[in-house]
Amino acid sequence: MRQSSPLDHRRHPFRDDLAAAYLQGQVQAARFAEPVAARVVDETLSIQARPESRAMQISELLFGEDVAVFEQQDGWAWVQGELDGYVGYVRLTGLSFDDPAPPPPTHLVSARLSHLFRDPTIKDPPVGRVTLGARLSIVAIEGRFAVLADGRHVMANHIRPIDEPEADIVAVALRNLGAPYLWGGRSSLGLDCSGLIQVAVQALGGRPPRDSDMQRDELGEDRSKPDSMHDLQRGDLVYFPGHCMIADGADHLIHANATHMMVTREPVGTVFSRTRGGYGSVTNVRRFRD
Repeated sequence: MRQSSPLDHRRHPFRDDLAAAYLQGQVQAARFAEPVAARVVDETLSIQARPESRAMQISELLFGEDVAVFEQQDGWAWVQGELDGYVGYVRLTGLSFDDPAPPPPTHLVSARLSHLFRDPTIKDPPVGRVTLGARLSIVAIEGRFAVLADGRHVMANHIRPIDEPEADIVAVALRNLGAPYLWGGRSSLGLDCSGLIQVAVQALGGRPPRDSDMQRDELGEDRSKPDSMHDLQRGDLVYFPGHCMIADGADHLIHANATHMMVTREPVGTVFSRTRGGYGSVTNVRRFRD
């Protein structure tokens, strides 16, 4: 989870009163803490800017993701996500501190949404659900069902091995078509523009940064911006100030947007006709991989 300088509060855990031990010598703090490992057990877990119920959601963790915990106080934990290094406050009830540690995740949820069942039957009421990108520890495949380490069951065709990445970022993104827009969201229950790109790239085996400005500068490789919006290629990641989208190679853009308050696939001309500066506002076009 170490990051290059300059230090950024979004992905470096440091405050005046407390900082991560690995930052000792780089920041000043009253004390330094070693991390305590934990795993997300809630369907989704909001990362908030402050340890307050009405504080802004700045990101979100999904079921099965691991975090490093640097403080536990008054029902809140100050954490850093293992996948993207994002820092913030989460409710302690959404974390498990099992000792010994649970088995590592073996599979990712590849369906938009899947139910968890106590027994291997779809006729029982579900006892939970998991969203696209959630990480599961699977111990057995039994017919149509996969068995989680905690004994619950999920449909086997809704998951894939974690070491078998998907190949098409557009296909992954389209699974969230119509999902509601949610500031800071990363799940198919609600996500923002950079959350959509992050989850899609993670499905391809990447470890992308969280926010659009980080992605604009760091995700994949920068490529020359086409002279025309109609020359955007399938899988191009398109960035302009405060927003990001995925080109589908068929003159459309897929994005989570506050105009429609959902994930939409729209003609490039429609998108840029309502964008200040039009296509000229695009600052970067990046690709995770060809």
